Amino acid sequence: MNILKLVAILLLLGGSGLVRAELQVQAGKGVFGLPPSAPPAAFIERLGSPTAELPLRQGRRGLLYGNSLLLEFEGETLREVRCWKLEQFTDDLFLGWLQQVEPRADMQGFVVDDRLRLGMPRAQVSALLVGLEGDGDERSDVRIKNGQQLWLGYGAAPDYHLGDDPEQQVLVSITVQFNAH
Repeated sequence: MNILKLVAILLLLGGSGLVRAELQVQAGKGVFGLPPSAPPAAFIERLGSPTAELPLRQGRRGLLYGNSLLLEFEGETLREVRCWKLEQFTDDLFLGWLQQVEPRADMQGFVVDDRLRLGMPRAQVSALLVGLEGDGDERSDVRIKNGQQLWLGYGAAPDYHLGDDPEQQVLVSITVQFNAH
C-alpha cells in the first residue's frame, strides 16, 4: 500500500511538472508567471534571450522566440502575446522567412486560460467561448475575456498536419492583447 501511495505521488508530481513546462497566459492576469505590466527585461530573464528583436509598426518592438512566439511591446509595456503554427506561412504571405528560423524546443506547450491550445478542433474551442462577448467568421474568432481581446485563427487540419479531414478547422494562431492602464 505504501508503494502505491508513493507511485501516485510521483505521478502527480511528474504531471504537475508538465503543466509548469507550458507557457501559461491568463487573459488580463498574467503572462508566463509575470504580470502583463512587467518590462521586457523581466520576460527576457524568464524566457531567455529572444531569437530576434523585431521593429514593428508605430514604434513597437517584438521579441521573437523560435519561429512561433512573439511578445509585442510598446515602450516598456506588453501589448500582445502571439503564438502560431508555422506550416501555412509561405513566401506568398511574406512570412516565409520564418521557416528558416529554428523552432525553440522550450517554447512548446503554449496555453491560454488553462484551456486554449494550438491544434484544438474549432468545435472544442467554440464550446470554451460560450458567454464571451465578440464575434467570428469562417477563419477566426475575436472575444473579450477579463477585459482583454483574444484573437483566434483557424486553418484546415491537413494543412497543419493535425488530421486528415479537410473540413475540420483547428486552432492555429492565438493572440492575447493587453490594454494600457
